[in-house]
Parts: sequence; structure tokens; C-alpha cells
Amino acid sequence: MSILNRITDLISANVNSMLDKAEDPEKMANEYLRQLTNELYEARTSVAAAMADETKLEQRRISSQRETDQWQSKAEAALRAGDEVLAKAALARKVQAQKLTEQYQQQETAQEQQVTALQDALVNLETRIAEVKAKKELIIAKKNRAATQEAIQRATASMGGGASAIDKLDALEEKVDDRLAKADAMAKLEQGSLENKFRNLEKDQEVDSELAELKRKMGMS
Repeated sequence: MSILNRITDLISANVNSMLDKAEDPEKMANEYLRQLTNELYEARTSVAAAMADETKLEQRRISSQRETDQWQSKAEAALRAGDEVLAKAALARKVQAQKLTEQYQQQETAQEQQVTALQDALVNLETRIAEVKAKKELIIAKKNRAATQEAIQRATASMGGGASAIDKLDALEEKVDDRLAKADAMAKLEQGSLENKFRNLEKDQEVDSELAELKRKMGMS
């Protein structure tokens, strides 16, 4: 298979469909890029060789045309000298050189067309490589974004679990606060009751003192 056919086959591939169907799109893109890159080197080599051949054919055509013109000049000189036999011999060589020139011209034209086709294929190949590289970068970016999104979701889920644990701790703290409040209330109640007893005791003592004083005044003591 020629280099042109191989390049055509590679470029004609539906990249989007190929990558969409691949189990690992990034791996598939790398493999496709490897194939394209290999063909790129060979394509450049082929273009250079074809251009060199075109230059050689052009030089040979020019040389053959120069020889044709020289034999034409020699035939004219021989004829002016009155030597038709020599003139005919020169014209025979001219015809031979002219035919060779035409053959070189045909080969040069065909070679020029091949060079153009190879150059076009090279441009298309370079364009496809750039497209696939961009596609690969897009795939990598999507993978990274997906990984980041998954990490965010995991972190969010983890934070949700943490919030639930904090809610439980808040409930426990509230219960402890309730117990402390009740204990403080009980302490205050107990303290209030003791003070009341002492106040009642003092009141009773004051009443007893007043009663004793009254009895004394009335001579009843």
C-alpha cells in the first residue's frame, strides 16, 4: 500500500465515532496519534524524495531541450554549408533529442502532480494530528473534571455525615445542660428551704423573747 493510500485511510477514519466507541478513549487517541506520527515522518520523507525527483526530471528536460536546440542549430549550419546529408543527420539527432525532451516533460508533469498530492496529504495529516491532539486534551480535561466532581461529591457526602454527628453531639450537650440546670435549681431550692428554716427559727426566738418580757412586766414570770 502506498503512502498516499495509508494516509488517506488514516485521515478518513471518523475520529469522534472511534473515540466514542472506545472503552478507553485516551488510550485509543494515543494509539491513533502514534500511527499518524509514524506516517507523518514517512510522508515528509516521501515529499522530499518526490520533490528531488521532480528537480532531476526538470534538469534532464532542460538539458535534453538544450541538446535539441543545439542539433537544430547544427542542421541549419550544415544546410547553409550546402551539406544536406549532414543536415539530415543533425535533424535525426534533433528528433531523437526532442522525443526524449517530451518524455522528460511528461514524467516531470506526472511527478509534479504526485508532489502536489503528497504535499496535500502531508498538510491533511498535520491537520488531523492537531485535531486529535486537541481531542485528546479535551478528553483528559473531561476526565479530570469528572474526577474533581466525584471528589467534591465524596467530600459533600462526608460533610453530611459529619453534620449528623455534630447534631448528635448538640443533642447530648443539650441533655447535659438540662441536667445541670435541674441540679442548680435543686441546689437553689435546698438553699432556700434552709434559709427559711433559720428565718423561722429567729422569728420564733424573737416571739419567745417578747412573750417572756410581757410576762415579766405583768408579774407573771
